[in-house]
Amino acid sequence: MKALILGVMEIFICSIILYGWYFKCLIKKEPLLKTFDGAEDVVLKLLAGGILIYLCNAAVIPAIQDIPNIIHKNIYTIEGVSRSYCPHSKLNSMSAYIFNEETREEVYVTFTYKGTVEIGDRLTVQYLPNLKLGVLIEKNEEIIGKRIE
Repeated sequence: MKALILGVMEIFICSIILYGWYFKCLIKKEPLLKTFDGAEDVVLKLLAGGILIYLCNAAVIPAIQDIPNIIHKNIYTIEGVSRSYCPHSKLNSMSAYIFNEETREEVYVTFTYKGTVEIGDRLTVQYLPNLKLGVLIEKNEEIIGKRIE
């Protein structure tokens, strides 16, 4: 549960910093980067605004929608076979397609894990339904993390 709360808080903190910096530059009519001026700065501000709008739609809004799920511990669980190869990364964050044979459901979920996930590994992941951010519970019948009750 702590990992899910930290993930949502990380999204909020990063977005507040980025939006604050962006709107500060817009209101004070400062260039986003000191090396750009005039038309180049306008194009850069439009591109940065588009990226921030995408960030809001892809991360901030789903994180806000998942706050009641965290409070009421409405966490989804999927048990199935990994359809993705996820090598070990320095950030310990990986995303995988998990296919549940019983319900024929496939979910793309992001979770933290220090090892490697191979195609065909049997995984159990608990995740937030809107953000698709989760915690790996089991890998090939081996308990990795604590189940959220």
